[in-house]
Amino acid sequence: MVVCLVATLGVTAANLRLTYVTDSNGARQVLLTDADASPAQVMHLSGIRSEEGDEVYYTAFSGNLASLNIERAFSVSITADGQEYPVKLVFGTVADALERAGITLEGDDYTEPALDHVVTAGSKIVVHRVDYEERVETQAIPYDTQYVYTSLYFRNTGRTTTLQHGAAGQQTVTTRDRYVDGELENSTVVDTTTTVEPTDHVIKTYGAGAPVSPLTGADGTTNAPTSYSKVLTGKATGYYSRTGKGSSGLGLGYGTVAVDPDVIPYGTKLYITSTDGKFVYGYAVATDTGIAVQKGQILVDLFYETYAESVINGAIQVNVYVVG
Repeated sequence: MVVCLVATLGVTAANLRLTYVTDSNGARQVLLTDADASPAQVMHLSGIRSEEGDEVYYTAFSGNLASLNIERAFSVSITADGQEYPVKLVFGTVADALERAGITLEGDDYTEPALDHVVTAGSKIVVHRVDYEERVETQAIPYDTQYVYTSLYFRNTGRTTTLQHGAAGQQTVTTRDRYVDGELENSTVVDTTTTVEPTDHVIKTYGAGAPVSPLTGADGTTNAPTSYSKVLTGKATGYYSRTGKGSSGLGLGYGTVAVDPDVIPYGTKLYITSTDGKFVYGYAVATDTGIAVQKGQILVDLFYETYAESVINGAIQVNVYVVG
């Protein structure tokens, strides 16, 4: 009789399981259930109900012991695309909350807080949508003003001559506008292409000691020579010619002069300045001749590329340094 009772109790104990039931809100229970009771049956017996987002963890141990733990989900609010999405999580990041809500990010969309931020009860997440638009505008490129200095204007230092009229250029400017949630956040220039180059405005004006000629001396500058073979002093006038070559066959331009080749041979390099130093023609090459120089009425005739400048030159007493 005693043996039968013990055997019966042993069989009964083998068919039972002691389950510890807890939830994250602090509820605790101990239930004695059939050994093959499912987690759902244990929860039903405990009277505890799981809600949306709750996680249920059930573990069976040896010795007819088990635990059932319910992690209660907390609410998180997501604002996206003008709507609010409530989401429940037990644990997770902003990225997890978005996934739970079925919200995806594209391109440069971003969230506040960041995607890897761990959310807690009451967290508020804002999804920012980022869009870009490009616009192309045509803009004017202002021209620069360049100055050419000459001592030719020594008699009237306020004189100016426009050598070239300036003209604005043109460029296309591509700007990328960044919009966040439909509002313009910033604009960035991503490309600038010049379609028409600007033309400089060029003005000739007085410059003390500035030579008319662009030619340089042995030292590569327009500075006065430090050595020369002789100096001739006499009258200089100015002339202009449309022909491209002088009597020598050499070209005409700023830095060429007409001479008496019996006095100054063709091809001779000279440096010419007024005797008072106010006017500097600069380095020059003898390439031409004329009746006035051949008759000895003037020492040199200075070439200018405009008739107006030849008139401005007038008659000037000069020193002609023979430098080569």
